[in-house]
Amino acid sequence: MVVEPPAGKLVSEQLPPIRVTASIRPVKLTEQKPGVYVFDLGVNIAGWGRLSTRGPRGTRVTLQYNELLNPDGTVNTQQNSSHTHGRFQTEEFILKGEGVETFEPRFTYHGFRYVQVTGLTEKLTLDSLTGRWVYTDPEPAGHFTCSNERINKVQELILRTLLNNMHGIPTDCQQREKMGWMDDGCVGMETAFYNWDLPLFYEKWFHDMMDAQDANGFVPDFVPTCGWGRSGPDGSPGEMADQWWGGAIVMAPWKLYQYYGDTRILEEGYPSMKAYVDYLGTTAKDHLINWGLGDWLVGSAKASAPPQTDLSTAAYAYQARILSQTAALLGKHDDARRYAALAEQIRDAFNKKNLNPETSWYVSDSQTGQAVPLALGLAPEDLRPRILERLVENITVSRKGHVGAGIVGLLPLFKALMENGRDDLAYLMMTREDFPGWLHMINSGATSIWEAWDGGGSRNHPTLGCVGMWFYQGLAGIRPDPAAPGFKCIIIKPAVVGDLSWVKCSYPSLRGLIVSNWRREGGKLRLEVDIPPNTTATVYVPAAQSAAVTESGQTAGNAGGVKFLRTEKGAVVYEVGSGKYIFEVPFSLSGAAGQ
Repeated sequence: MVVEPPAGKLVSEQLPPIRVTASIRPVKLTEQKPGVYVFDLGVNIAGWGRLSTRGPRGTRVTLQYNELLNPDGTVNTQQNSSHTHGRFQTEEFILKGEGVETFEPRFTYHGFRYVQVTGLTEKLTLDSLTGRWVYTDPEPAGHFTCSNERINKVQELILRTLLNNMHGIPTDCQQREKMGWMDDGCVGMETAFYNWDLPLFYEKWFHDMMDAQDANGFVPDFVPTCGWGRSGPDGSPGEMADQWWGGAIVMAPWKLYQYYGDTRILEEGYPSMKAYVDYLGTTAKDHLINWGLGDWLVGSAKASAPPQTDLSTAAYAYQARILSQTAALLGKHDDARRYAALAEQIRDAFNKKNLNPETSWYVSDSQTGQAVPLALGLAPEDLRPRILERLVENITVSRKGHVGAGIVGLLPLFKALMENGRDDLAYLMMTREDFPGWLHMINSGATSIWEAWDGGGSRNHPTLGCVGMWFYQGLAGIRPDPAAPGFKCIIIKPAVVGDLSWVKCSYPSLRGLIVSNWRREGGKLRLEVDIPPNTTATVYVPAAQSAAVTESGQTAGNAGGVKFLRTEKGAVVYEVGSGKYIFEVPFSLSGAAGQ
């Protein structure tokens, strides 16, 4: 029978392969009931088990995978079954009865810490099963560590969770949906960039977004999509849609440009980026959008969230501004002016509707409501200090140092604090031992980042790990300069906060290795910086006055490749060229620099 060949464009695979990267021995084996064996790998991974056993011909062996146990010690096979059907976390094989037989699947993967094996007459041992860790295998990039081992543990969980959810696309979870939820993947991009070499991985995902885009510009909530997540405000089939998720088609290529400096992704993607922003315009009334998911899962922190209209309109304004900047880079000056004007109009409409100029609250008792306008440049310049004060008040007083943001608000929250000199509050939230927070997850036995602060849903979900970028950008201070993307110009702005006594951090940018290490001891702060060839850096040395700062033992100034720029609150700012620099400044135990 002659049939039509497959349609579409045939291309070679451009991203690293999905493969087994490690074999993990179980740490525990129990037989809670006769013939019911449960292996505990000790960590939550994506992949499968390799089982070796023997038994009579025709013996049917069943393996069941999941993240949690029932009270009786058996595997909780019902966890995370709400979006899946059939044997998605189950395998079966039939013995042929010829000595030791080894079973290892090749065309599926699971999310699990525990494996339950039933159906055997042969007794199993701890050596009978090996966990096989499977993901898209990227080259490692940056390295971060610090004096607080609890922070290092959070970093470990973030890295494991991100790897577990790299399977050709950035997925939301590896045991349930295994889908490319767009905001989930987009907010984790910067954390992933610092830790692995991933431009091709995310470029491939961006191409998937363009493939999934409708003719009217609409983009579904996850890509690739089977159809679910395609509903817009017009009531088209599907269940949900949101600007933060679909808007990844605008934000993802812009992030790639910021970190890798390559305009080709913008040139290729500009029509799709423009079509999406134009689509949002067709759904807006007086520049306001009243549909979307809102700050998903903020309620799992028992925190207040802004109304959907606040976040939807904020996303629209932000994406219009990105489009304007992209158009300017590509020489599309008419578009640049038009979308810049649109972004201003949306911003004004957003502030008119949501901002109380008397109280400086966007949304009373909401970290997300205050952080998003600050981080996205929507807050009026003259009110930014007071808006920040309200955010600080919520963190320190209302929530007693705890985080209170969901999937949408968390990254803007940390960016707003970092960009406004309040890394101390980011560190405060990061180091809370009780609920809600990352250390609460660890104290509850987590070996990967949870989907929700209260542990509901997936126990292996990358979104709340998006703050991993703050370890590099905030604590170590290595940031790309928006004025010269791709680390042609570099910002070094370390945060010496809390009880940290040292940070060691490096990042191999496209232009060479960037290093930012600092240590405080003996009444001094020592900042060691490496800047790669053919680049420049703006270095913020934590000090009150320039006279207190030395570089390589000499007073830092306009010599030796060090140029004094200015003094800011809490920092003296220098410009340096490529090379190695050692800045030192007196630093008291209270954290006061340069006194």
